[in-house]
Amino acid sequence: MADGNGILFGVGVGPGDPELITLKAMRAIEACPVVATPQTAGGATVALDIARAAVDLAGKEILTLRFSMGGEGARRAERHARAVDEIVGRLGRGLDVALLNLGDPSIYATFQRIAAAVRERGFEVCTVPGVPSFCAVAATLGADLTPRMDTPLHIVPTACADAERAFAWPGTKVLMKAGGHLGELQRDLARAGVLDRASAVTDCGMAGERVFRTLADAPEESGYFTTVVVRP
Repeated sequence: MADGNGILFGVGVGPGDPELITLKAMRAIEACPVVATPQTAGGATVALDIARAAVDLAGKEILTLRFSMGGEGARRAERHARAVDEIVGRLGRGLDVALLNLGDPSIYATFQRIAAAVRERGFEVCTVPGVPSFCAVAATLGADLTPRMDTPLHIVPTACADAERAFAWPGTKVLMKAGGHLGELQRDLARAGVLDRASAVTDCGMAGERVFRTLADAPEESGYFTTVVVRP
């Protein structure tokens, strides 16, 4: 608590396996009286489920926040603003808030937008890093992301308009959140002549984890949390 106000902690809970939560993340969650968690349109709270398997949340306020999983627009901005208001309301009462984040809060995370708005309102924000999903995916695949010390490593959101251009870049390509675009991605990779070098994992570390050593074998309708690795 600073100046009587609470602190917002952006806490990375890792990719899915509760055993990959760091000790620092666990301690941050334990210390905060309020635990905020993203909730999907279907009501799932994946980050909270991971945290609950590692930390005793008894007695804590669980604040569920609805975020849009992609895109821009008024609806997304409205949900972000509502989440900021909910969080700031707790911080203003002197309550520390742990906002859970899958993977690491610095990588394509809604947390960063929330954090910027909270800072603008005059509150302190701290980030607790987590194991990035693509590192867990590489471990699951047994993949060396940088086989040479000079091998470039590119982390690209699949929804990026220029994602296809990345296929020609030298080095390893990691394509994040590919589930909703997998069919198109398979065709694009085939045209680029690199489909045979692509593998994927869906829901890495979670109960429904699926591993595709060859991306061509993956169904077009795969889960949102699908990460593709294209080897050099």
